[in-house]
Amino acid sequence: MTAPFLAGAPNFRDLGGYPTADGRRRTRAGRLFRSDALHELTAADLDALRALGLATVIDLSTPTEAARLGHAPLDVDVRSLNLSVSQDGMARERPASLDLAERYVSYLDGGGPALVRALEEIATPEQLPLVFHCFFGKDRTGVLAALVLGCLGVDRRAIIDDYALSSEGMRRLVERWGRDPVYRDTLERTPSALLAADPETMDRFLLELEERHGGARAWARAAGVSTRHLDQLDQVLLEDVG
Repeated sequence: MTAPFLAGAPNFRDLGGYPTADGRRRTRAGRLFRSDALHELTAADLDALRALGLATVIDLSTPTEAARLGHAPLDVDVRSLNLSVSQDGMARERPASLDLAERYVSYLDGGGPALVRALEEIATPEQLPLVFHCFFGKDRTGVLAALVLGCLGVDRRAIIDDYALSSEGMRRLVERWGRDPVYRDTLERTPSALLAADPETMDRFLLELEERHGGARAWARAAGVSTRHLDQLDQVLLEDVG
């Protein structure tokens, strides 16, 4: 399945089709999606998402962000959760020059409970298909995507390449928000490196994840994800190749 292009969420994509490191399995299409914020979906976008049969939306934004932007205007039977990976004011309190890979590592500590809950939701068959997102769909969303794919044993290069796909989505989002007076000043004051999806950033995050925690699956176990949930993650999101 190819994820539809959404005019109101240009960083939306399917996490299916990625090979595991042993080449024997791949992630299932049409089960798990990542995205930027969903509050500006068009009528055509909503029709496309209904066709996917979404059951759950996980918003990784802070409570303030979530309240300001509002929920995606989806059908009432789509379950919505706000699992904040970072705290309100975090971006303002941290220097703009903070290394992105280090910021991603910091999410593992500050946002650990939210990331654990998200992994548990993703591992639950009844909650799929599921989409998770933050504002831009690059940083907090990128960390959760890396954890999910890492727990599944997806090839490291594929995880990095998936992160880099946000480059085009970010370009479109920066153009859009740059026309909005509410966000324009913030964007102009933000270093361009922080708005990029440089593959090296994800490469370095994965290295830190391995060196500090033993990899995604080891981090998940230590953080509180049960063996049952990790096994379910494999069952619901992986398929044999060929």
